Amino acid sequence: MASLLIGTSRGDLDVDVALASMATFLFGVMIAFTIARTRDRLTQVQDLLSRGNASLLSLHQMVGVFPAEPRAEIHRLIDNQLCSQIDHRLVDNYRSAPSHQALVAAVYALEPQTTQQTQVYRVMVETCVEMGTNRLLIETVTGQSLSPIEWTGMLLLLFLLICLFAAIPGGTVLGAIVAGVLAGTLVTLMVLLRKLDRLRWHERVSIWEPAGRLFRAMGLYPYVPREVIDRGRYRPTGIIRIVDYPDSYPDYSAKVVTVMDLGGDPHGGTGSDPLVAPDPLN
Repeated sequence: MASLLIGTSRGDLDVDVALASMATFLFGVMIAFTIARTRDRLTQVQDLLSRGNASLLSLHQMVGVFPAEPRAEIHRLIDNQLCSQIDHRLVDNYRSAPSHQALVAAVYALEPQTTQQTQVYRVMVETCVEMGTNRLLIETVTGQSLSPIEWTGMLLLLFLLICLFAAIPGGTVLGAIVAGVLAGTLVTLMVLLRKLDRLRWHERVSIWEPAGRLFRAMGLYPYVPREVIDRGRYRPTGIIRIVDYPDSYPDYSAKVVTVMDLGGDPHGGTGSDPLVAPDPLN
């Protein structure tokens, strides 16, 4: 529409084309480099999260050789750590440190009595050390988001390119359509970059679904914030724990957890599934 309204009332075409060429080259270099950088960052975070989930599942299984009381306590602390990680944003992963420290302290406090327990205890301690390392790496990687200066530079270039694209066609319908497609493509790239920078690209298959499977593998209902469901970021099925946060982030002292059956999942906790009700303290 802007291109049609501008028509032939524009400056020198050669100057406009030259400016558009330089701006497009600069924008292309910046967007390609930035997308590659944020994509690598996202991949690292997803890999570290997968390792953390695997470690928690291993702890959940290995503690089975110990008596019922410490086993139940560690199972509860594992659930608490997972829930605490979900309560906080990835960039604020350090806020879930208290739940991690409580779990590690409980593992270290185990007193093996048999040879089997001693061997398993050593592996559990090594797993806790690895979990601590992964958490520190997550905090380091998530802190490498794009700075306001980087965002400002790319938005200015984007605005300049859209203005040039609107002026160059000279009022022709075909030129206006092409300019609109080019502008839409550039905006789509910026939206993609925003999702990558906020660590939300493919979060359903890389974060929420693996977390749900992990909860069910440990005999627990998946734990999902209602906001995530309402915004369409993830559509869980089966019996899950939906959490509401009445207070503003990051105050979760008054959070409310509700068990709901959303249906549609053959492993959703019906029939003979060994799922248990959530701890009321969660």
